[in-house]
Amino acid sequence: MFSEVAVTASATDPTVYVWDIRSGSTLFSFKQSMTVKGCLSLMPKPGAAMQIGAILAAQTDRSVLNVYQWHRDQVLHKMPIPERLVSLTSSHRGTLVAGGTATGRVYIWQVATGLLLKVFEAHFRRITRLAFSGDDATLLTASEDAGIHVWLVGQLLEHEADQGRPVPLFSWSDHTLPVTDLVVGMGTMSTARVFTSSVDSTVKVWDLGTGELLTTFLFPKPVSSVAVDPSETKLFAACEDTIYPVELYRRRQDKSYGGETVESTGGMGKVEAIGIRQLDSNSTANDANNQSKSSASTFKGHTGTVTSLALSFDGSLLISASEDGDCIVWDVVSRQPLRKFGSHKGPVTNVACIMRPSELVTGNAAIKNAVPMPWRTFKRTVATGEEEEKSTTLQMVEDTSTDLKRYEQLLKDGPPYTSTPSILQPVMAAQATVDELQSGNSASALQIRIGTLEEDLVKLHEHHNTYKSLNDTIYQSMVDRFMAKRRKISSDHQ
Repeated sequence: MFSEVAVTASATDPTVYVWDIRSGSTLFSFKQSMTVKGCLSLMPKPGAAMQIGAILAAQTDRSVLNVYQWHRDQVLHKMPIPERLVSLTSSHRGTLVAGGTATGRVYIWQVATGLLLKVFEAHFRRITRLAFSGDDATLLTASEDAGIHVWLVGQLLEHEADQGRPVPLFSWSDHTLPVTDLVVGMGTMSTARVFTSSVDSTVKVWDLGTGELLTTFLFPKPVSSVAVDPSETKLFAACEDTIYPVELYRRRQDKSYGGETVESTGGMGKVEAIGIRQLDSNSTANDANNQSKSSASTFKGHTGTVTSLALSFDGSLLISASEDGDCIVWDVVSRQPLRKFGSHKGPVTNVACIMRPSELVTGNAAIKNAVPMPWRTFKRTVATGEEEEKSTTLQMVEDTSTDLKRYEQLLKDGPPYTSTPSILQPVMAAQATVDELQSGNSASALQIRIGTLEEDLVKLHEHHNTYKSLNDTIYQSMVDRFMAKRRKISSDHQ
């Protein structure tokens, strides 16, 4: 049976807890880790985005990245990195890891090889959040400089000597104060929506495909964290110790057809006030009552600022982490707290909700044969193109025929899921040879030309010897005939 667990971490408590959101009981814990907000990343297994294979934690007090896996509670890998990271994220396919620093610099590593692929200046101040889009085509960065940049991952990983500072695809500067949180919705680069929160008491919704601002939600206090349910119909914004729910779609009575229609909230860059009671001379008593009810429909229970939010997979439960050291599980419909997790001995900075790993399921026979994810130590200097070509990758092959066939496909040519060589392999080899010869610049083409010239020289030498032999034969026969004719003439005169 599938169940969900929460992963929570603190900036002062050196323990990362894994606990059941339905019962509140602790299932597992990782030692020796203290992370600030945004520095805990869940790494999916390669080829299985719904299964978390490792946990990455950037430490608060030193330039070290800790890697944990489910088969042990101690640090599996302790990787020194060039700078202390203040934000961390991993791609949805588990191939890349990106980290941001307090100076606005971004580092991108490749997990399979450990190579540092890119280092660039993304912002002028501290980076607060990093996130990949659902298809890993773009990387989004948010900063205390009040800006959000959208970067094309393919462009960032290009090797160019004079590339300089990369140019973002979009730069959003509508926030007036530092950006505190960033969430990328479901979908690809062309269809996803982006939700950003800021100290300027707003949450803005962006279209990732066009880069346009869709809606601005205005709250009564600075927004510290934001979360969106899986269907993207409801948004949750944390303002100090209060969480405000926002309906992204609402029903409207259509007088023309006499029925109800559903429309999106805001749009076209409109500003929607949430939890703010605004009355003017034209407002009615009903408007005042409705606004009062709207401001009262909040989640209250924390005594400190809410630092992080997470939702269950069906969107029925909301998990909040706070500086008061507690994590509360809320019922979304009734907005009532169901249970409280208080094992942390300091402010809780990160919370995430994931499916319960198979390694934590009691009585699972596959745990004994589970193979840990392969890891290579992250490099501290940027890799060159030659290093990338010579680097080797670690691949995890499970004990199944399908995975074995996929692994063979990576090593040999042929149709998918088979190790039989392709019948077009000779044709492709001949085409490659022709292309190489036509280029005229390759070493093999020059070698072939030298060989051809040597063969032509040998043939010319043979033809020269043949012609010389014929010339000598003709010359000797002509001399012999002439001398014989002279002797005959001399004998006749005598």
